[in-house]
Amino acid sequence: MSRRSIARRSLLATLAAASCLAAFLPATSSVRAQTNFPERPIHLLVPYPPGGPNDVIARLVANQLEQKFKQQIVVENRAGGSGNIAVVATARAEADGYTIVLPAMAYAVNPSLFSKIGYTFDQFVPVLIVTKGPLVLVVHPSLGVKSVKELIDLAKKEPGKINYGSGGNGSSLHLAGEMFKQQAKVDIQHIPYKGTNDLITDLLTGRVPVAFMSPLIAKEHVAQGKLIALGITAGKRSPSWPDTPTVAEAGVPGYAVEAWYAILTPKGTPKPVVDKLSAAVAEAVKSPEVAGKLATLGNEPVGTTSAEAQSYIDAEAKRWGEVLGAAGIKLD
Repeated sequence: MSRRSIARRSLLATLAAASCLAAFLPATSSVRAQTNFPERPIHLLVPYPPGGPNDVIARLVANQLEQKFKQQIVVENRAGGSGNIAVVATARAEADGYTIVLPAMAYAVNPSLFSKIGYTFDQFVPVLIVTKGPLVLVVHPSLGVKSVKELIDLAKKEPGKINYGSGGNGSSLHLAGEMFKQQAKVDIQHIPYKGTNDLITDLLTGRVPVAFMSPLIAKEHVAQGKLIALGITAGKRSPSWPDTPTVAEAGVPGYAVEAWYAILTPKGTPKPVVDKLSAAVAEAVKSPEVAGKLATLGNEPVGTTSAEAQSYIDAEAKRWGEVLGAAGIKLD
């Protein structure tokens, strides 16, 4: 064999070995990164403005995760698009667990509500369902009703003339209203706002007299007599609202709506990272400190596996898709 042939074979063998080493190193690096996750700050996106339930829950979770992970959790409010802006931003982020989003049930609803939303479910991996809880049906005193039955009677007497507000199209507040319309067989008009804070301003003046609200936000205003609580949307009475009947027992049999909040990460995020986030957040929301604060929201900690969260979201998407379909609601 000539010296040239020997040199050529030696070069090819060296290149092959280098190629194998290059293929091995990223995998090793990836495993190490997953094991040591998180090694830098995590960005937690919130699809709504500061002060609302999503924001409050996100900051409770962030505080606990910072203590556990010894890393900063950067909470970013990216409001707009009925919650879509923050969700789309997450879909476009690196699938490494360092960008996560905490949407409400609008995430599961928006594909049925809007023609174009900028994301599909298969772009995400649900980390877990964080928490869920009922809403409170409230009215402004100027409306002159003090019970669910009186509200239904007035709405049937004046069809199309009573407005109810929500924090945006596809929000839990909107969906609770649509289900109420269908099951109570009343015609009340939906007025969407850009967020809960904008809604509460008009609600307290009576400009929009009816709304389904987070218990956290409703509590103070009801206590001060600025709003009247007619019913809780859960299937049973809330310990935080013992004197307020459920909407079902107050006049709409079978009515039940619970707002829920999840954490999602982009599809492709390594399973060990997803599992680590899921376990950490579940532990956080079940801690006495966070569970107690969630109770003031009227919420209870949930904590699920990723697979359980996926099943729950799929079921909610189907349920609310049917509600919106029956109502003939589709937005561009």
